[in-house]
Amino acid sequence: MTLGLSAHALFLCVSIAGTQIGLGFAAAGLLLAFLAGHRPARTPLDLPLVCIAAVSIASDLVSFAGPPSLEMATLWRSLIALWLVPQTLALSTDLGRDLRRLLLLALTGVALAALMGVAQYSTGFDLVHALHLRAEPRIVPVPGVDGRFVALGFFISRLTLSHVIVFLLCAAMSALLSRFVTGRARAYLLVCTLLGAVGLILTFARAAWLAMGLGVLVLGLLQLGTAQGRRTLRTFALGLGVLIAASLAHPGVRHRLLSAFDLQANSDRLFLWSRALEVIRDHPLFGVGFGNYQRICSAYYDKVDPGFLMRTFAHNSALTLLAETGPLGLFIALFFLWRVARTLLSRHRAGGPLAAGGLAALAAVCFIGLLHDVHIDNKAMFALWFTLSLGLVTRRDEQHAT
Repeated sequence: MTLGLSAHALFLCVSIAGTQIGLGFAAAGLLLAFLAGHRPARTPLDLPLVCIAAVSIASDLVSFAGPPSLEMATLWRSLIALWLVPQTLALSTDLGRDLRRLLLLALTGVALAALMGVAQYSTGFDLVHALHLRAEPRIVPVPGVDGRFVALGFFISRLTLSHVIVFLLCAAMSALLSRFVTGRARAYLLVCTLLGAVGLILTFARAAWLAMGLGVLVLGLLQLGTAQGRRTLRTFALGLGVLIAASLAHPGVRHRLLSAFDLQANSDRLFLWSRALEVIRDHPLFGVGFGNYQRICSAYYDKVDPGFLMRTFAHNSALTLLAETGPLGLFIALFFLWRVARTLLSRHRAGGPLAAGGLAALAAVCFIGLLHDVHIDNKAMFALWFTLSLGLVTRRDEQHAT
């Protein structure tokens, strides 16, 4: 189990295959423990997790369009990580040590992806293609800057990389602010965090930048309760301010940030939201079926603009869920978020060393979900579930780990 979780953590920012294989080994270990007599503990998240899966399946069974492919119909499957990781950690004999190791491994993956992003920014080099693991090189020019390329890391999407980095940096900054990691490990974590911040900037993903800012704000508010937290926060804020100032000196960063507030530059998103509202109007009770939006959206797009190329989802997680699963599906999603937030806040008050990071990541994903269908990107979701899982552990759990 320990090896499986370690691989899961390391590959979060490197490989979706490695992420899932590692989780599979952890699940196998948990199964063996169950056969040996261990019984998983019940958690406040069990009910909403089951409800999400049930509503998603039910929406496809009653959909006028029929069910989508198995892959699309089970996009909720990454949620199992939010149950598996805490249950596996509950078997740890030294929970504090294991939490630190998992966090450092996850940030090692972030640092590797960021270093790859720095190389990509200058050269456009695609290591995955060079290793013959991808048929065609993936190269994305930086908007508004000639001869420079967006950081993709080991993924094919800058959005995926940016979202994964945001969620994992929330956990890392929580550990730094709470001094959960000390000594050389703290220095290493700080270096990885700074590299991750550079990688995030080089993705040129505006929503991720703003979501990271929101996450930092949440972390700051949660640290105001202690004198040590305030001192650490002031030092952290100074370093962050320097990084932001240096970033804004880059013309590409300024261009992307300013374009976030340009309605004309974002007219495509307004088009997508308008079509989503039309789908919701036509299917107000049960939706079109979880994972089906991409199958049915072209009929709505073609009525207005047959040449519109972005035939994907609504670019808003709430609108997509409402269109696919109806009001019940959206209610269950909001119930899930509320239950997670309440549980994390309880863990934070009980002294959970990484609960603040979980709350920051939850705030970040809610913001990103306003502009992207982040819930369907399992690479990003695995990173979110990992961060939330670490946040669900309290210092009391550390002391009583068996």
